[in-house]
Amino acid sequence: MRSFALYLLIATVGLCLSCGTDHENLPTGFAYDPPPTPEDVAVVGGHESSTISWSYPVEARGSIREFRVYQYIEAYDIVQLVGMTTGTAFTDSFLVGNLYYCYKVSAVDTTGFEGWRTPSVCAFVRTAGSAGAEGGTR
Repeated sequence: MRSFALYLLIATVGLCLSCGTDHENLPTGFAYDPPPTPEDVAVVGGHESSTISWSYPVEARGSIREFRVYQYIEAYDIVQLVGMTTGTAFTDSFLVGNLYYCYKVSAVDTTGFEGWRTPSVCAFVRTAGSAGAEGGTR
């Protein structure tokens, strides 16, 4: 048993030494510059749907593959992906009326990396049969 432990120790030291010399010239840091966060997010609640819109810098649009729209459930701090789009607006449909819905938006660059999400923006969604003014941003 003692010889096995000694063999294991020697093998581990040998592996560590060889691995260190094999990878000594590799970069150790990960440099990532995330895409800009979308701005001016607005949500308009309608009849069992919400329309989310935002602005994005024109000079950064060439490096963006898509935008991701997330529904944010504030009471439980849960974020859920509800859709992706290449434009600066998205409609979330088939929602339950008489509730507030909150959303966050992020940009994904052409390499597939996702930037920071926006702060949440909320709106009241009505049922299909309810009357009244359009729901607005909260």
